[in-house]
Amino acid sequence: MGSIIVLFVLWYVFVGRNQPKSYKKVKKNKSKLIPVIIILILLSIASSSFWIFWPLLIAFLIGALPIYIIYKILRAILPKKEAPDTPDYTSYTTRRERNNAMPRTSQLPDAVGKRIRIIEKFNKKYDLNLTENQIQTMVDASYVSTDWELFLHSMTQEYATVHQWFASGQNGWLCVYLRVFNTQTVSPDMQQQKQICLDSFRQVFQYTDLSAYNTPSWDIRDINNKFMTNFDDTSFMLAYRFLEKNGIHHELGSVKIMDADEELEALKRKYEDDGMMARP
Repeated sequence: MGSIIVLFVLWYVFVGRNQPKSYKKVKKNKSKLIPVIIILILLSIASSSFWIFWPLLIAFLIGALPIYIIYKILRAILPKKEAPDTPDYTSYTTRRERNNAMPRTSQLPDAVGKRIRIIEKFNKKYDLNLTENQIQTMVDASYVSTDWELFLHSMTQEYATVHQWFASGQNGWLCVYLRVFNTQTVSPDMQQQKQICLDSFRQVFQYTDLSAYNTPSWDIRDINNKFMTNFDDTSFMLAYRFLEKNGIHHELGSVKIMDADEELEALKRKYEDDGMMARP
């Protein structure tokens, strides 16, 4: 019975936690599994056969630990060969091809829980408002979609501001979408996700008067209040260019520079109007 427990733990550490389906089953039934494991451990302690297995396990760990330590030391001290040019990993269409070409330090961890923690940490740092289900969808998709895999990889980097994240990869439009909308829709298919972002941005621009844009009277807070978004000027223009790139055009207002004569004429008219109103 003790052997069963050890085998289950080893399976989960090396196999189960790297499979989204197995990880979700274990996580969902964790409250049931823990009491069962505790009971099995107690029964194993009471069983004499369990103590026969322990010496074999301890011997294995003692033999494997020095080899693992030497391996980590050699990896740390040996010089790493760097390619003269940075390869374009987006050209690889499958995860296997990407992993074979990408340095191990640049790859996402295989464990589902670690990928979830990457998104949760990034979600909290940059106020993305992603739900637990949306995070799980992104993680599941990263195992089958190279686009989602790269997008999650962008969340492992450090950025001076959230705007730097917008320019970190090919899917900056998705970064903007997740940042500015308080309620998002996440799809495991990146093409469908692109269409979701197009539809969302199009609705905002379709019902927004852009005639005052590029003038002092422009106030982006009106848009944020109306659509419950978090646009600033940078994210607003990135969304605008994303629509333009996909054939959706909206006319922006033009800048008008007033000269001294126009300002004097405007003051004169104002003075005359005030004077007319003041007459009995």
